[in-house]
Amino acid sequence: MPRHNVHQVEIIRTGLDHSECINFGPDGRLYAGGFAGQVYVMTPPDFELKQLAKTEGFVGGVATDADQNVYLCNAGGRCVQRVNQKGEVATFCRDAPDGPLVMPNYGSFDALDNYYFSDSGDYWQPSGRLIRVAPNGKVTSLIGGNWHYANGLAISPKDGSVFMIESTAADILRIPLERDGRAGRPEIYVQLPGTVPDGLAFAASGNLYCSCYYPNRIYVIYTDQNVELLIEDPTAEILNQPTNLAFEPSGTRLFFSNLGGAHVGAFDVGEKGMPLFYPKLSH
Repeated sequence: MPRHNVHQVEIIRTGLDHSECINFGPDGRLYAGGFAGQVYVMTPPDFELKQLAKTEGFVGGVATDADQNVYLCNAGGRCVQRVNQKGEVATFCRDAPDGPLVMPNYGSFDALDNYYFSDSGDYWQPSGRLIRVAPNGKVTSLIGGNWHYANGLAISPKDGSVFMIESTAADILRIPLERDGRAGRPEIYVQLPGTVPDGLAFAASGNLYCSCYYPNRIYVIYTDQNVELLIEDPTAEILNQPTNLAFEPSGTRLFFSNLGGAHVGAFDVGEKGMPLFYPKLSH
C-alpha cells in the first residue's frame, strides 16, 4: 500500500495548460511550462499564476540561474531557450557535436555551473542523449545515440553524478563523471517494471524521488536502492500523468506537475530537498 493517500495532496494552483515540468527559482517563485509554449511563474505564498512568456513549441524542463533567467527545454522547437524576466526569448542550445537536438526534455545545473539536459530522441527507437553546456558555452554529448527515451534527470548530492531516466526502459541510470569531466560508464540504479518513469528530485538525505507518467505514481528510492511506492492515484484525479517533481526551498513539501491535467499539487514527505544550484552566468 502507498504511504500517502491522494487526499493528503494540496492543490497549489490550477489553470496551467498541461504542465510538463515545474522548478523553483532562487527567490522561491515556482516556474512551469505549458503545452502551447507558455512559461508560467507562480509567486508564493498563494502561488499567484502569471504568464512570463510565450514560445513556439511545447515546453518541457525548466531551470533558472542566479539572475532568474529561465532555461527551457523546448521539445517542439528542438532547442533549449533562455527567457529573461522581461519575457524575452533567446536560443541557448540547438546543436551538439553529434547532431542537432531532436527532443530536448529536461535540464539541470550542477555545482560547477554546467547545464545538463536530456535529449530524448525517438520514443520507440533508442536514440537518447545526455548533453552538457559548459559555462563558456561549449557543448558536449556525454552519452548518446542508444538510450531509451532519455527523460528526467537530477544531480547527486553525494558525488555530482547524473541520474537520468530511460522512460521506455522503465529504469533510472546513474552516470558517473570523471575528474576531467568525461562521463563514466552508465549503470542501472533501479528498475521500475510496469511504469513509465518521468521526473526525478533528490532529497538532501540522498533519497531519490521519481514520478511516473504511468500509472500515476510517485516512488521514493532510498540510498540503499530499495524502492517504496509513496503515493498513487488509480483514477487520475489528483495525480494525472505526474511528470516532474520539485522540493520547496524551505520545508518538506514535494511539488509535482500533471501533464494530463491543469494543476500543480504538493504533499509533505517529511524531509527536505537537496538545494538547487543557481549559477551566475554572463550572457
